[in-house]
Amino acid sequence: MSTHILCLAGDAAVRAALPRLPNAQAHVYRVLRHIPTDSVTDDLARRPIVPEPERIHTIVEFSFTDAAVQAQAQAGAPWRAFTAAVEEAGERLYAFDAFSNVPIAPAKGAAEGGFRRWMLLRRAAASPAAFRDAWFGRHADLVKQLPRVDGYVQNLVTARLGADGQPAEYESLRVDGIAELCFADESAMLEAYAADARLPLRDDGRALLAGIVTLLVQGSRAS
Repeated sequence: MSTHILCLAGDAAVRAALPRLPNAQAHVYRVLRHIPTDSVTDDLARRPIVPEPERIHTIVEFSFTDAAVQAQAQAGAPWRAFTAAVEEAGERLYAFDAFSNVPIAPAKGAAEGGFRRWMLLRRAAASPAAFRDAWFGRHADLVKQLPRVDGYVQNLVTARLGADGQPAEYESLRVDGIAELCFADESAMLEAYAADARLPLRDDGRALLAGIVTLLVQGSRAS
């Protein structure tokens, strides 16, 4: 599955012109708050991997069956109108194209969006391939041991776009993956993170990651 993830500083563009695209699904996630994490050391947690992450207010996620369908949709008039609305609102912070892997298919309310622990990830591995293999493999297996999880989506970043909508260098947007861990609500998330199964997952995160931004979001399906 091919995914385009857009991080916005507001939601005016979403309210004005969110496109209805053929062969695609769109979800809108509104940020509830940013939270600290123990998935990396305190020193790494203080190092920014994207500019001004605290400004992320709204996330729009477009999911396509494959890259060819995505390219066709993004060449159409509805997408151009939405891009124009984003430009006019001046809300774009950055965007990512990604290949999506789904170790746990979102179920229950998560199928419509729901409550998620949403994370921008920077790899510690020397290569993107090494990060992918460890993330898709051993780390996903550890996530499956957590209780109360209603879904787990891994978005492996394939391209980065800056505030101007143009391709951006890795050093300006040091994001290798975007993880979405789904729960019924925040209390279910807290229960999962208090479980013994969380400890090996935390330790593996510290081996896997060189940076992380963690948000709590609430989402809904737009199309």
